[in-house]
Amino acid sequence: MFITREWAMPNKWTFAIPPIKALLFKYAPAGGIKWADPFAGQSKFAEYRNDLNPANEQPSQIEAYDFMATMKDLDGVIFDPPYSLTQVSRSYEEMGYKFKSKENPTGGFPKVREEISRAVTPGGHCISFGWNTVGMGKGRGWEIIEILIVSHGGNRNDTLCTVERRLSANLI
Repeated sequence: MFITREWAMPNKWTFAIPPIKALLFKYAPAGGIKWADPFAGQSKFAEYRNDLNPANEQPSQIEAYDFMATMKDLDGVIFDPPYSLTQVSRSYEEMGYKFKSKENPTGGFPKVREEISRAVTPGGHCISFGWNTVGMGKGRGWEIIEILIVSHGGNRNDTLCTVERRLSANLI
């Protein structure tokens, strides 16, 4: 595993950030063929894309868990959900979803991770984005192979990009 750090201007659309865009193409050189993105926003990178917000004009607009439940035999998944409960609240309340305490209107990230683990074939990848490097985890049969830290300077949080390779069936 190796860790690198780069600086780049922040952007609401994660994949518009140059070092992050380069990371995606490093692991999906065919441009996202046989890749899924359950929280796609406005990205067109992955072949299979989903986002709850109809304004983002993705082919699928259902809960991330339900979207991933339809996937199988993937080479990879991009896991870029809202990074905090505050972001979940802001992102989905404006679409009419009710946010209550720790309830997660996106279908539950642990459940989405389980579906990602089921859908990606051994040797495939998951690239997770957020403010931590939790990723999919060893217990689900993954190993971290790369971490990219993207510093945005000032008082902004870094974006942490965790690349994992699927080893086997869930170990839990």
